[in-house]
Amino acid sequence: MEIVLKNDRLRVVVDTHGAEITKVGLFADGRAVKDCVWDGNPRWWKRHTPVLFPIVGALWHGVMRHKGCEYAMGQHGFARDSEFEVVAATDDFVEMRLASSEETLKVYPFCFELSMKHEIFADGTITTSWRVANTGSEEMHFQIGGHPAYLLPVSESGGYEGTVRLSGGKQPYRLTTIEAEGCVAQGYTAFEGDVITIAPDTFAHDAFIFETPCPDTVTLCDGTGKELLVFRADCPALGIWAPGRDEIAPFVCIEPWWGRTDRVGYEGDIADREYMQHLAPSASATGCWSVTFK
Repeated sequence: MEIVLKNDRLRVVVDTHGAEITKVGLFADGRAVKDCVWDGNPRWWKRHTPVLFPIVGALWHGVMRHKGCEYAMGQHGFARDSEFEVVAATDDFVEMRLASSEETLKVYPFCFELSMKHEIFADGTITTSWRVANTGSEEMHFQIGGHPAYLLPVSESGGYEGTVRLSGGKQPYRLTTIEAEGCVAQGYTAFEGDVITIAPDTFAHDAFIFETPCPDTVTLCDGTGKELLVFRADCPALGIWAPGRDEIAPFVCIEPWWGRTDRVGYEGDIADREYMQHLAPSASATGCWSVTFK
């Protein structure tokens, strides 16, 4: 089911499947100016702005371990492929909820309630907020994040162009790279500077993964330096990604993460996985990110 949020500046479509924003239209003086998020064409990538839960990234060999048991789970968890329940909705916001079930307990041994709220504002801002509650009787371990794909403009030559500007956090930024099975190598490298210029080979190595203290503000610009959007999140890790091919993809993903993919070779308990979030019984945690379209 689709929920439509709208004001004079924005028209946003949110699908209950995954609590995912699937369309963002920017308006001025009553007229449509542009679309802002990827349309999900599988030629490049079949998703739009998926929610990542209860893990971010990949598990080594696709296996989660907890208290001597093993659970199989795909990349980025199951929330993005789950049906959410609408809790409340107006023209300005929608709140959706996903709760643990017999099916989720087969792959993730914790009882939980995940709430996602998308809210729009008159200045062209969309804020996405999350709340995770532990509804079980033992400590819960989880990760959560977003994976929104924002459109790049078409250049005069007919291709796509853009730059990503980073700010906040502490420079030089700590950068981790994907090595095998979607998992990261040991150690870090220093990312000198604050700009990623998008070229055909920019993402040939997969995502740029910035770790604590990572940038808290990302500005996406066109090829002339004009700002397209400003993205803000206070999160412990940040991913910048697009499909790596011989040509520039039509979009770039700016990914706020309260988590991170496994290290290569990690076979420990999920409780000890890097960047895990931990909740005592009956406790909850919250976070958010926002994007302002220009």
